[in-house]
Amino acid sequence: MGRWFNRSRKRDDEPPRESTPGPVIEITVSGGGRRPVSTTIGGPTAFGLQYHAFHDQYGATDARTLEAGTRYAQELMRTNDIDEAVAVYQVVVGLRSSALGSEHPDTLRSKHSLAFALWQRGSHAEAQRVQRDVYEARRRVLGDADAETLRSGNNLGWLLIELGRLDEAEPLLRRVADGMARTLGRNDTDTLACQMKLAGIQHLQGHSQQAERALRDVVRRLTRTLGPTNPVSLQAHSNLLVVLLDSGRAAEAVDAARSLADDAGRALSTTDGVSLHARHSLARALAGVGRRDEAIRLLADTLPDSERGRGVDHPATLEMRTLFALLLVEAGDRRAGREARAALAGCERAHGPTHPDTEKARALVRRTR
Repeated sequence: MGRWFNRSRKRDDEPPRESTPGPVIEITVSGGGRRPVSTTIGGPTAFGLQYHAFHDQYGATDARTLEAGTRYAQELMRTNDIDEAVAVYQVVVGLRSSALGSEHPDTLRSKHSLAFALWQRGSHAEAQRVQRDVYEARRRVLGDADAETLRSGNNLGWLLIELGRLDEAEPLLRRVADGMARTLGRNDTDTLACQMKLAGIQHLQGHSQQAERALRDVVRRLTRTLGPTNPVSLQAHSNLLVVLLDSGRAAEAVDAARSLADDAGRALSTTDGVSLHARHSLARALAGVGRRDEAIRLLADTLPDSERGRGVDHPATLEMRTLFALLLVEAGDRRAGREARAALAGCERAHGPTHPDTEKARALVRRTR
């Protein structure tokens, strides 16, 4: 279900996707009769030093300190130090709650970011609880029709989909989508992103024809509004590919997947989630029409990008590695055993020993013996 991820307009309360300028600290070391040596420190270390300096100078609950803490956590997220980012966000949320109140906009923005970090860490149930707190607080303070309330509901719906709680996610997202259409407009990016998730639920519930019709409409409107290479348009195309492939329409999906991979390659980095998914879908389509060797070569090129961009144990990386191992097993390739064992180890770490994906990888390992 991770293929239906939440991509829409970047919010001011979301961690930045790209690097942002930060403090650079110059340190000069001298002594012992040696010539002084200067060095500069940037990245998370500089952000952390700035945060602690503000803490000592202005106090823990000063707005400048808390903003510095937020920037520090964002930089930790950017550099994949997720555990430390969660810890910093938890401190910032606690201090903002004490100083400003649990329903102050700044507190809720920090809680939103905390939910995102918790999800990235793998604390999925906790992330959902925190995001639900944000949504319910904004409903109380701002009302159901406010744009921020609706976006919080949209994010909560995505987390519920990822947790497999489709029966709870569907009515929430329908209510949110209707509210977004009234408040933001029928062709607003967030409205269409929410409708995209609803189509995902339909597909996951087995209503693929309805999902396909809805997605084709979303793709048409996004392409007209944002252009074909906008990340949200590309995500909608990517989700449409899921429906085609899961419905066994590999021959139809080959050209669509290749076109999407080309568009994503021009518009996005090789480690972007949509770009990776487009190449993964193309490999699935190629395998589905008997072009296994092409699929193997494509996956061999794509897996390192997925490991760099998503992480070795990200569910989508593991899904890609499992497909790679399966195709290698079918081809009698000597790499099959190594890749199957790597897929199994990753699934055990990420999903546990009894998860269906783990069992699938374990079956592949047995086939290589």
